Amino acid sequence: MSVRPPAAETPESATIEAATCLACGCLCDDIGLTVESGRVLDARSACPIGVAWFRGPIAGEVAGPPAAIEGTPVDPRVAVARAAELLANARSPLVLGLDRSTNQTVAAAIGLADRVGAYVEIGDGMASMPRILAMQRVGRVSATLGEVKSRADVVVFWRSDPATTHPRHLERYSAEPRGRFIPGGRADRRLIVVDTHRTATAAKADWYLELDEGRELETLWSLRALVRGVDLRDDRIGSTTGLDPSALRDLAGQLAAARYGAFFLGEGERASPPARATARSEAASLLVRDLNSRTRFVLLSLGSPGNVAGAEGVLARQAGFPSCVDLSAGYPRSLPGVATAAERIAAGSVDVALIVGSQGLGQGWTSKTSRIVIAGPGVTDGPTPAVRLTASRPGIEEGGSVTRVDGVSLPLRPIRRPAFPTERDWIERILAAITPSGRTS
Repeated sequence: MSVRPPAAETPESATIEAATCLACGCLCDDIGLTVESGRVLDARSACPIGVAWFRGPIAGEVAGPPAAIEGTPVDPRVAVARAAELLANARSPLVLGLDRSTNQTVAAAIGLADRVGAYVEIGDGMASMPRILAMQRVGRVSATLGEVKSRADVVVFWRSDPATTHPRHLERYSAEPRGRFIPGGRADRRLIVVDTHRTATAAKADWYLELDEGRELETLWSLRALVRGVDLRDDRIGSTTGLDPSALRDLAGQLAAARYGAFFLGEGERASPPARATARSEAASLLVRDLNSRTRFVLLSLGSPGNVAGAEGVLARQAGFPSCVDLSAGYPRSLPGVATAAERIAAGSVDVALIVGSQGLGQGWTSKTSRIVIAGPGVTDGPTPAVRLTASRPGIEEGGSVTRVDGVSLPLRPIRRPAFPTERDWIERILAAITPSGRTS
């Protein structure tokens, strides 16, 4: 398969308006860029994290060949043929990553996974599974960030620090912008922060509550009871949550008094036991549902860098599940919370892994797994892969679309001509080399 020619609208020198940044979960799509000789000289409206992302390495200046086998540069056709051979002959293949890829790349990767009967996981399954399981079990009352901007007069950040991790979140969506029903912007909003320690966001808040990390779940359930009007004794609140009962009652009253509230839930500690992490997400969802019996409240997360929401959405549309999907039986199966990529690799049950667009599982790889890596120039992870295919960067040299954490799809406009094939190009070339029967052509 031939590589797509560079798009005519991506000259080496240009002024680009409304570029989309993938550096954090905000996915800001209002970035103005000045590009000269393929270099970004100015990134207007971008935060420091976004500026660094746009000014990342230029593909042609990064050492490394377009394709390599066991670290040795080879003709791309030879590398593609080797990757196709490994996947076609794999007993238990894995497709991993895709959390920083375009929706179109994810769709192509799922098609390849279906052809070879692979297990598919988006990003880090251990981190995302509590959120996914909670949504499947109790649902979620949600909204777009545009609705939050226009309507929310009370904004809660629960164990999240957007001022540090998502620098423009307060400016664009949650605290400062003027909305249709919030004409005064920040002056018309009440910003509440609940966290285990004071953060940069807490310094900007109108009200702050320091949480006992070991009793977060108990605090959420106690808050639910207060919102529902349950008569809890102060001694029970104090012994259960470790907090001043009057402070928790004050928080419940502020939430219930909102005309429209937005609750942004942080991911919490990844090291938490999966069952407790899932229960935490469920409790937050149920708290917001309870609040909707008295007012209007929505629950969102800040979102991860790249395109996690989009990748999960594409997988759910094509396979019926948003993550941890096993296609080895010829139809989709999912065992969420039971089988993850990390557990399969640790058990030695994965013989070939295709990693797309991210750094995979770090040091978790063993010699039992042959890895095929499709990633941008300079991205390294673990031992030398069996096949390395260098790809252009989505949003920099590759166009397409991504999906924000609130479900809004955004376009990617490439800002310079690609020096390497796109991730989607490589995947489609591998798929073309594998016949429908699963053998290599």
